Amino acid sequence: MRQRGKAGRWLPAAAAFLAIVAAGGCGGPPRSSGSGVATVEIVTHVASEGETLATIADDYYGDFDIAFYLADVNGVDDAFRLSPGMLIEVPVGEEDIARYARRTAAKAHYNRGTVLAAKGELRKATDEFRAALKEDPRFADAGYNLGVVFLMMGEPEMSARVLEQVIEVRAGDAEQEFALGKAYFDAGRVADAIERFDAAIVLDPGLEDAVFARAVALLESGETENGVAALDGYVRRFPSGLWADLARARLIELAGNAAARRELAAEAAGAEQLPPEELERVRHRTDQGESVQEVSP
Repeated sequence: MRQRGKAGRWLPAAAAFLAIVAAGGCGGPPRSSGSGVATVEIVTHVASEGETLATIADDYYGDFDIAFYLADVNGVDDAFRLSPGMLIEVPVGEEDIARYARRTAAKAHYNRGTVLAAKGELRKATDEFRAALKEDPRFADAGYNLGVVFLMMGEPEMSARVLEQVIEVRAGDAEQEFALGKAYFDAGRVADAIERFDAAIVLDPGLEDAVFARAVALLESGETENGVAALDGYVRRFPSGLWADLARARLIELAGNAAARRELAAEAAGAEQLPPEELERVRHRTDQGESVQEVSP
């Protein structure tokens, strides 16, 4: 598959704003923080663009799934959408404060990496994303961007290794599954790629890239009938999609090749009256069919 013109879906620069305030209210802070350690204070986190309760929980507690705890503390649903500047109370213990400090240090490298990647300075970007992961090995966003950069640099095996680790830290992300599928495809692991594209589509049925990539991978694997059906399904679902024209051209080509093979087969069926050398020529044409031009996103 060719690298997408969008140069991947870069995550936004990660801002980190924190203000420590005294715990208020008669009841005081919860005895245990979201990570289970003794609470020593409550901090007021100022939400930045793109943050969610899950990402804030990961920053402080090292676990996206603890969003429900912050939701309970703040009296909202755990799927509550945050607006930039919104204040979120976060009970923390000593370990949480240290964890957040590591994440904040990692975000400085992460932000520099996103800027360098956007400028096309990919090798320097990898250095910054690696530095971010050295500060905080569980910083999934830094790992994801590092994997994307390796894909852009034509190093799919390295990309796959990084993205596999990212998914271990943060499962259930469609973009990550798609990126790992693309890394597998580029590394020649087509069956593994199909599995990841399937996973991405289950998580996000509207992820156009994954739908198209799955069809291409099926064709590449030799599953022509399933590949044609998947490609046709892509065109029907995304008639004006990024890959729609390419998909239509491939379907026309495949249909023409199939018709040519049927014609050759019919010719061969009545070829017993031909001279031996002509019979061999027809059989060879029937066996070979017509070459199909490789198409990939």
